[in-house]
Amino acid sequence: MRSDYRKSDVQPVKVAKVGSNSLQITYRMPAESQFYSPGVDFLSDRGVLRIAIRRCGISARCDAMAKAVIPPAELWMPKVTVPYAGEEA
Repeated sequence: MRSDYRKSDVQPVKVAKVGSNSLQITYRMPAESQFYSPGVDFLSDRGVLRIAIRRCGISARCDAMAKAVIPPAELWMPKVTVPYAGEEA
């Protein structure tokens, strides 16, 4: 599973535990005129939670496993909540 963005393009990435079974991930969405991030895909693999930040064309139909919520005050800092069962993130 690979992210559609380079790691440096989405920094800073912040991860916070929400309750006992969720993580909230906040990342920087680069300002692009033809692309956006609908959220992330994720996979639990041998005790490690793997996250791939999606990048889609603005006219393409594109889904992410966990949908991004974009706060009005922080248009370029989407927040995504993913299930968490104690894996290494």
